[in-house]
Amino acid sequence: MTTARYRPTWDLALDPLVTCKLCLGEFPLEQMTTITQCQCIFCTLCLKQYVEILIKEGFETAISCPDSACPKRGHLQENEIECMVATEIMQRYRKLQFEKEVLLDPSRTWCPSSTCQAVCQLKESDTPLPQLVRCSICTLEFCSACKASWHPDQDCQENVPITSFLPGESRYCCLLKLHCVI
Repeated sequence: MTTARYRPTWDLALDPLVTCKLCLGEFPLEQMTTITQCQCIFCTLCLKQYVEILIKEGFETAISCPDSACPKRGHLQENEIECMVATEIMQRYRKLQFEKEVLLDPSRTWCPSSTCQAVCQLKESDTPLPQLVRCSICTLEFCSACKASWHPDQDCQENVPITSFLPGESRYCCLLKLHCVI
């Protein structure tokens, strides 16, 4: 037999409730999560759902505080995210982080072949001129600027893309690496 624990009314004042800025619900402090960088506080369930949606949709790789009026414009740290989400979602988050790193790194680029998608290293250069890139995985040779077949004596605009895709073929689109069906 279980007995309900009696709590006198005056004990309720000892456990103040905190309002979640997302769902506007009131919760005890142990059901809340504080973002380390900005100290904004949300109910753990809302913050978890917010983080999962952003990762699943691939919108952000730096997950910001969900409070649009956050005075410090904080971001969640990777260890905070890892504590909130399932392993497969965390793997997706790390993949998105890696893709963003490659996209922003001037010394790396993606192989444009729809069947390869390897990361290719560019040669160090003082000038950002288009250069020949040879994929170490599929051996495709392409232009670092336009991703078309290598064209040593032509401007990038004069070229046709490397591959033509059949309708309905799945591939990654443009620099954003979005998975599309044409």
